[in-house]
Amino acid sequence: MKRLVIVLCALCVLTLVGWSRTRAHAQGGMMMHPVPKAVKKVQKAVMSIKMKAEKAGRYNCCLKHSCNSCAMMMGMCPCGKMASMNKPVCNECKGGWYAGDGDVPGKTANEIKTMPRGMKMMMGKMHGNMMGKMHGKM
Repeated sequence: MKRLVIVLCALCVLTLVGWSRTRAHAQGGMMMHPVPKAVKKVQKAVMSIKMKAEKAGRYNCCLKHSCNSCAMMMGMCPCGKMASMNKPVCNECKGGWYAGDGDVPGKTANEIKTMPRGMKMMMGKMHGNMMGKMHGKM
């Protein structure tokens, strides 16, 4: 009798483990982990930058769910304007278009160009220099 209880408990444990692994696979192939505090802090800072830039009219993303890389690199996003003028957008936005998240009417993912590596960094420096001159810091 005791052996039967042990076997049944072991089967229950194995069933639960198998169910949780199947559930994790159904959710994208990996188990969900808690987000570290440092990552939450960075996410909050990026959201703050984006909200301030949107209010100032400087965050014009070409995606339905706006990119983060422009916020981190430039503190603004020109990709919506750039895409509408057939100019290159950031790599995150280009990937967003391929994921079906594009938000410029009349455009398709194949029509969207991407910035060469380093171009956004250069644009970010130019933007920083412009902002410094506007605020008398240069």
